[in-house]
Order: sequence, then structure tokens, then C-alpha cells
Amino acid sequence: MSVRLDKLQATYGGNIESVIGTKDLKNGAITTIGGLVAGQREVVQGATPVDVTVDEILLVASPEIVYEKEKHNIHDFINKAGERYRAFHYAIGDTVTVTDDMITGTSVKDQYLIPVNGSEKLKAAADLSGGTRFAARVLDKVKLYGEPATRYKVIKN
Repeated sequence: MSVRLDKLQATYGGNIESVIGTKDLKNGAITTIGGLVAGQREVVQGATPVDVTVDEILLVASPEIVYEKEKHNIHDFINKAGERYRAFHYAIGDTVTVTDDMITGTSVKDQYLIPVNGSEKLKAAADLSGGTRFAARVLDKVKLYGEPATRYKVIKN
């Protein structure tokens, strides 16, 4: 539903991608880069992870602008397929909070979040026994815009 960029190196260092995706994504989702968009110099194609042992995972987080405020609120914000949105390159030490609907399973403090092939959501994991390029440690269970949320720190990228 939503994301908060607590401490993200890319917000200061500018390591942000302009992405055009093939499906609607909520902020807090993950994506990979599928290559440059034809005819564009800096816009990349968003893709679902297919090999989490090698794919770089990026965080989808666009400004949450809702134009019809009487009909919609921030929880309704969607990055539309075929339109540009922002995706941030993670760095080790980045801290992010996402609402729990952006996580598969139930996140637990001091356990982990990992990507899964074919999914735009991170998955709760008790350990890091499976092979993955990206991993985050759950720091805390909190609320974000009144919704249950998970605060995590990137430990592997």
C-alpha cells in the first residue's frame, strides 16, 4: 500500500531509475531492470525478478500524488503499467518501512525479507538458507498511515 524511505542512500546520491512497468505496482513493491525502453536514453523497463541469485532488486517508490482527493486517498495510489515511476537502487544499510500488504507471509522482528522469483513482493523468511543476492533484516513492526507495517534494513545487495 505504501512505503516510507527512512534512510535510503539513493535519495541523497541520486541512484534512482525512471521505469516503465508492464503491470500496475504499489509503492513498496520490488522490481528489476529489464533493459532500456526503445527510443529512450535513460528510461528502463521494469521486470519481475526471474533469478534472485543474480537479479538486482530495486524498490518502487514514486511520489504519492492523488488528484481526486474526495474519491481517493493515499492508500489508493498505484504506479500504472505503461507510465513512468521511480525505482531506487538499494545500498547496504538502507532502512525502509513498507505496509505489510507488500510482504508475502508474516514478517518477524530480527528475521529476514528476501525476494522470490516471479513476485513483486518481498517474502518473510526465518533464515537466509536459500540463495539470494538481496536480503533485509526486519528491524521492527510499526504502523504506516494507520496500517500494519514492517521496518527493515538492507544487509545484502
